[in-house]
Amino acid sequence: MKAILFDTFGGPEVLRYGDIADPTPGPGEVIVDLRAASLNHVDIDVRDGVSRFDFAMPHILGVEGAGVVSELGAGVTDLAVGDRVAVSYIRTCGHCEWCKRGQDNLCENRRLFGEHIPGTYAERMAAPANHCLPLPENVSFADAAASLVAFGTAWHALVGRAQLQVGETVLIHSIGSGVASAALQICKAAGAQVIGTASTDAKLARATADGADHVINYRNDADIYATIQDLTKGRGVDVVFDVVGGEAFTKSMFVMRPYGRLISIGAHAGEVVPFDIIEFFRRHISYISSHTQTRDELTRVLRLIGLGTFSPRVHSSYSLREASKAQAELATRTNYGKIMLDIPG
Repeated sequence: MKAILFDTFGGPEVLRYGDIADPTPGPGEVIVDLRAASLNHVDIDVRDGVSRFDFAMPHILGVEGAGVVSELGAGVTDLAVGDRVAVSYIRTCGHCEWCKRGQDNLCENRRLFGEHIPGTYAERMAAPANHCLPLPENVSFADAAASLVAFGTAWHALVGRAQLQVGETVLIHSIGSGVASAALQICKAAGAQVIGTASTDAKLARATADGADHVINYRNDADIYATIQDLTKGRGVDVVFDVVGGEAFTKSMFVMRPYGRLISIGAHAGEVVPFDIIEFFRRHISYISSHTQTRDELTRVLRLIGLGTFSPRVHSSYSLREASKAQAELATRTNYGKIMLDIPG
């Protein structure tokens, strides 16, 4: 089969479009002929060698994918050849404490496609049958692949972890990213007010069209946190949805209401930050971390996309052999929503 491979760490130029042996299904597994894959910034971290993940070379990137079941391994009875599925990207053991509790995103033995094991930048992949999520008929392969990380992560963070309430005000940093643009839709469906920040007016215009109540260009605003206080009439925000880290993490605390929740899902702008403990405990602020989601949450998200409640935002699409170009665009951070790979059958 064809796949995007790399044998050494480096820039987009280390990616090569080549041949690799077709996967074969083990017991309880299926083969999925992929039709769409979605890019994430972790793909670049893995390719650059800064991800701290262990994996064998040559490696196939790609966390998110959707396609058609083409082969069944021994013992598979819940799926049939021809079924349309999205593949949950966390390969779990099913028998540890966390899996038994239904919190499989915390599996003690978990391995992630594209990070620890070969991923979705390929024509085919092997996956456990119980990791393949049936697609509603009106959900395309592209929309499914674009939703697993973005809507799954945002749903787990806002609904599962932050316990978002109707009428609350949410500050979403870097609102043009795939996860943050999904968070915007979830907030509006939940009846929340949204303040979004981004680096370009084009992204802010898209966010406004998607329902953001107030938007701020952080490159043009001398003090976005003073602006946030003005927008909330000094009240502050109830929830901060932070995909950035760095200064956004440290300064957001000062525009949060008492009992506010700062939900952190990323730190590309800085993983180690100074922390004002006094401000933190005097106003009863909660710092909440969130990473990935359960298969049950992914199933719920896909159902809501099928119902039209949510709609993933796709910025651009490339062929599989153009994966290096797609990653180069992703690195510019100019996209609003997801960048996709189209994998024809």
